[in-house]
Amino acid sequence: MKNGVTDGLALLSCKKCAWINYLNPLPVVASIVLNKKKEILLVKRKVAPSVGCWALPGGFIELNETPAKAGRRELFEETGVRAKSGRLIGAELQKSRMYGYVLVVGMEFIAKSTKPVPGDDAMDAKFIPIEKLPKIPFKSHCLLIDSYLKLQEKN
Repeated sequence: MKNGVTDGLALLSCKKCAWINYLNPLPVVASIVLNKKKEILLVKRKVAPSVGCWALPGGFIELNETPAKAGRRELFEETGVRAKSGRLIGAELQKSRMYGYVLVVGMEFIAKSTKPVPGDDAMDAKFIPIEKLPKIPFKSHCLLIDSYLKLQEKN
């Protein structure tokens, strides 16, 4: 094993077996839920990064999970809201101090209940009018919300 250059990147690799240690972003899901009043569900974060800030509910996609399954799980863990999967909204790359980069997959969910209760990773969870959204520290979340709202306008 030694460092080799693959696709212009210096990566640990093995010429004998052709193994390459790719440095990939970690997959994360962000759940986008709109209620009948056209308010979006946000959580106030209890864990790093950005403790105390508002964000979309979400988290890491675990092994053997689809983005939809991970989104439903994280949505319920953080807000108590059960939902069915909707559309794939998009994917955004987000720089992370803790993980290098994360690939944030935005998924739409249709809530079966709209009475959020903050869960394990959230200080608060509530539906907020789109025109009154607080500052969200994650650029990926802001881009996904914008993409979602543009899709909603088309329908």
